Amino acid sequence: MNTGDAHSQRSMPTKAFNKELDAYKEARAQGIQPAGTSMKKIQEAVKASEILGKPYDSSKMAPAKHITKKSAEVLNQLGA
Repeated sequence: MNTGDAHSQRSMPTKAFNKELDAYKEARAQGIQPAGTSMKKIQEAVKASEILGKPYDSSKMAPAKHITKKSAEVLNQLGA
């Protein structure tokens, strides 16, 4: 009988880890580069991409949580 994740010393259950990994893979497939692999960072990057109208790249752009419609207009005008 397997005890599963109940006695695991991992920081998160396998199911949650796989969900984050799948979300990260999906974001990367869309050209989005999140600042990390946590669900929060992935969701921030996806939202920033929607606001920008193009894939977000954490290595070249402001932190995703700071991307607003107004900042997106400026970034798009600058060609960033």
